[in-house]
Parts: sequence; structure tokens; C-alpha cells
Amino acid sequence: MKRFQFRLEPVLRLKKIKEDQKLKELSELVAEVNQRQSEIDSNEARIHSLSSTTLSGSTDLREYSYLQTYMRQLLTRNTELETEIRSFDEPVEKKRTEVSEARKEKKVLELLKENRFKEYMHSYRKAEKIQAEEQFLADLYRKTREEIYGDDRSKRDPKIFTYDTGGVERTGTEDAGLSELRKLYERYKK
Repeated sequence: MKRFQFRLEPVLRLKKIKEDQKLKELSELVAEVNQRQSEIDSNEARIHSLSSTTLSGSTDLREYSYLQTYMRQLLTRNTELETEIRSFDEPVEKKRTEVSEARKEKKVLELLKENRFKEYMHSYRKAEKIQAEEQFLADLYRKTREEIYGDDRSKRDPKIFTYDTGGVERTGTEDAGLSELRKLYERYKK
């Protein structure tokens, strides 16, 4: 029996490539969001470390003002980054939907391939079983014949053959099998 071949394999490969491409696009968007989120986290860590430091008496008002301005800039930058992150929500959700659709399309073809393979294996096993049964019956018949007749090859099954009657016309009253036997008898009687 020929080996299993799924005719839609090229289409399945294209669906896998499409899914991988959509996943790559989604991961790029998520990476940009994560980059902005990590910048927010580092800014908040700086703000927390600056606000927890105690000012010594030698710090003048100008340095304190610079420190406050820097912290306000970090807070403003965090607000801008959060706005950018929110602007990514819709494209990220759209890409997730596209990835989900691509996965569904690929899964349909994979299930179809699995079902076709199961059908192939069922027919393969059925053909194998039939062949094994035929071989078993042939071996059983041979063994039975050998038990009955021994090694005497003259008692083997007769060969069946037909004889071409050529252009001999038959009448409707005679039996076709009887006329064949009569012809054989006449032929070998000579």
C-alpha cells in the first residue's frame, strides 16, 4: 500500500507560516509596550529613591529645586509613556485576534490531516488483515491437502483452463460445457 500523503500539506504549511508571521508582529508590539513599561518602572524607582533620600543641611535651595524639577519631568514622562501604552491597546488586541484566527485556520487543517491519517490507517490495517487471512487460509488448505495426500503431487488441485472454440457454431439445444468436453475428447483421441 502506498504511503500516506496529505494533499493539502502545502496549504497547511502556508497557514503555519501565516500564524508565525502574525505571532511575530504581535510580539513586536508587545515588546514595544514592555519597553515603555520598563522605562516607567525605572522612572518610578528613581523617583522613589530620590524622595526617600534625606537632605543634608548643606543642600541649598537651588539643588532642591533642580531635584523637584527632575522628579516632575520623570512623572510627566511616565504619564506620556502610559498614554503611549494605552494607544497600543487597540493594535495589540487586533493582532491577538488575527493570531487567534490564524491558529483556528491552521487547527482546522491539522484536524483534517489527522482524520485523513486515521482513515488511511484504518484502510491499511483492513487490507493487512485481509492479506493475513488469505495467507492463513492458503497455508491451512495446503497443510490439509498435504495431510490427506502426503507428498503425492499428482493429487494436487487440478488446473482450470478454458479451450477456445474458435469459429464452431453451436446449436441452442446442446450444453456449452458438454460441447467443450466433446471437443477436447475429439482432439486428444486422434
